[in-house]
Amino acid sequence: ATPTPHSQAQIRSSSPPTIGTTCDTTTHAEPHSTRLAIFTRLAHTAAVEVSIGRQIRRLREAAGLKAADLASALGVDPSAVSNLEKDRRRVKAEELRAIANFLGVSQMAILEPDSMLGRLPVAHRTNGDDNSRDARMRITALAELHQVLSDGGHPAAARASEPPKRAAGWLQHATALSEWAHERLTPTAEGKNRIPELTTKIEDRLGVDVMIENLGKDAPLGLSITDPEFSFILVNSDQPRSSALFTLAHELGHVLSRDGATINIDTDMRARTDEKRLANAFAAAFLMPEPQVGETIDQYGRGADCLARMLLRFGVSYETLIYRLHNLGIINAERRDRLWRIRWANLIDTLDDERIARNLLAAQGARPERRPPTLLTTRCLHGALDGTVGAGPLARLLDVEVDDVIEALNSTGPEAALAIDSYYSAPEDPPDVVSRSFDEDPVAA
Repeated sequence: ATPTPHSQAQIRSSSPPTIGTTCDTTTHAEPHSTRLAIFTRLAHTAAVEVSIGRQIRRLREAAGLKAADLASALGVDPSAVSNLEKDRRRVKAEELRAIANFLGVSQMAILEPDSMLGRLPVAHRTNGDDNSRDARMRITALAELHQVLSDGGHPAAARASEPPKRAAGWLQHATALSEWAHERLTPTAEGKNRIPELTTKIEDRLGVDVMIENLGKDAPLGLSITDPEFSFILVNSDQPRSSALFTLAHELGHVLSRDGATINIDTDMRARTDEKRLANAFAAAFLMPEPQVGETIDQYGRGADCLARMLLRFGVSYETLIYRLHNLGIINAERRDRLWRIRWANLIDTLDDERIARNLLAAQGARPERRPPTLLTTRCLHGALDGTVGAGPLARLLDVEVDDVIEALNSTGPEAALAIDSYYSAPEDPPDVVSRSFDEDPVAA
């Protein structure tokens, strides 16, 4: 779309500091673009007599809640909820917002049951886990932003190729998916460089958005959306880098093996279902391919030095590597458990190579860097330039101040490209002018 200039007042009025109705746990303010989309849908459902009440009841029951629970949250009599769910009265805009927040879904999921947001399952609220709920609200808000951008003419790009369909058990399918992913992504980086390389290639070659963000120490390790319309991976940066790497690969396994629209929320990596077993097996095979493991053992033998080199090469945790060696039949369960009890500190203490020991020690406390989802962020930038969304969503994705985004947007226009070309071709300054430029602050915006 051709960029259009925004006035400062126009952008300010449409950019509160949240992405959507469920974006921020400290405020329920919504961007102007999201509110407009919701009001439009609310009017449309009233015109075509869509059963909002039936959808509210379906979502409430899917969340494991009673009508009395919803009535209490809304501060109304249970009969009012009964009338609402039976479509005996229309839902008000403020009620819709409160209901969506209570159920942990987007308002659009209520208004458009057949949309992607409507297809996403509702979290079953029985454990009172506020950290998981907040993380789910965050990724739901990102899906909400995707919907607004798509409706405004900025859809997600179609995938270039699709992974193989499931035709065997979870372990065989995990192996097939890991081989397919290796062929598409051709990962070559080692150690600390693996996350930057993989996130970039996952976006560029698979069309899957990847975001790394601090969700909090007690929040889930990772989340993913597996809907083919909008696949998304969110990794919590408040975990060791080795753990974040496995989480990234685990969520990728969920996305590639998807079965319909799903939000996966992984508070830990313990497998309780075949879907999670598949994701774990995929991550292990993808991050530590059998040929590369065998190659390292053949070169360095079976000892502490070999274990340390594999840890540095694959960028995984000591525990993850030990379990992979058992998966491959290189060690048995008894030796696995004995090695697991030794832990990384004792491994480092036994190393003769001080350089390897230092590098391994430094990796233990490292955390992954924050990373915005570049595909969604690029769409959001174009949407902000043509007025589809305000500055707030873009600022939140980039983790910068809204005013800084407003200033940047106000400096753009159709003439920007021509201006950049002309500035680059301007005559050189005298040496004294160049010398004085070192007095300026090169960091301040």
